[in-house]
Amino acid sequence: MKKKENLKGTKPRKILEELISRSEYLVVQDNDLAKSFGNLKAFEHKILDYCFSFVQKDSLPSEKFVLETTILLKFLGLTSSGTNYKRVVDAFKTLNQGTALYLPIVKEDGTRGIRMTQLFSFIDYYETGRVEFQFSEFAQPYVFDLKKNYYSFHLRELANIKGKYALILMKLWEANRFGNSQTTLINGTLEEWQTWFLGEERRMTAGRFLHDVITRSAEELEAKFPIDIIFEQHKRGRKVIGYEMQIMERKDSSKPTLNYKENQASIYDYLD
Repeated sequence: MKKKENLKGTKPRKILEELISRSEYLVVQDNDLAKSFGNLKAFEHKILDYCFSFVQKDSLPSEKFVLETTILLKFLGLTSSGTNYKRVVDAFKTLNQGTALYLPIVKEDGTRGIRMTQLFSFIDYYETGRVEFQFSEFAQPYVFDLKKNYYSFHLRELANIKGKYALILMKLWEANRFGNSQTTLINGTLEEWQTWFLGEERRMTAGRFLHDVITRSAEELEAKFPIDIIFEQHKRGRKVIGYEMQIMERKDSSKPTLNYKENQASIYDYLD
């Protein structure tokens, strides 16, 4: 007769592990906000970036930020029409609902868990077009670290990016930049890359993802920055399992090109 195992806590622990593995919203490093919110559209990303731009070195965690819709629309190159005002309101509504954060927590006794919270504490929209907002208490440490850890692009550079995927790639570039190095490496599994760009729910075939997301976003950045991008597709047999991207900054003004190659991984790379 086999000894009965103590299964207390096994199911909750397994559920926690599954939740942690869903990395769309899980913030585990200060710069991981660059890898979050793949579910947002390009217009919503730009408004979110505009909100982030209000954070300064001397900003306080309890600070309430204020923006005027007329100035926001001018920055986005849009007219102050009723239609565009509605677009802004709808975007803020999506930001309020679609920027959930799952933050890892550990109790004093070592018990792990996840705190489910939001990026914004509140967003107040007034009939005059004035918007007041505050980042939530638990999200603030990550938001306020954006300035020193990755958010060094000028706002005008972010605004100049048209595509959602190029905007996300631009943030990933800066999030993975190491000091003053002119070469930045971005590594991840196929699942991680798709989560960063598509969010938790959407998925594409590897071929379509390469063509519609990776190639297009890389080409847009190369057209607007003095960089060259080399992209490697890692495979196990015929199955795509991950990607590696090198972004190399140039000092010359020659036309950049996107280089692509496959990497046929050895089976020994995946043996424990």
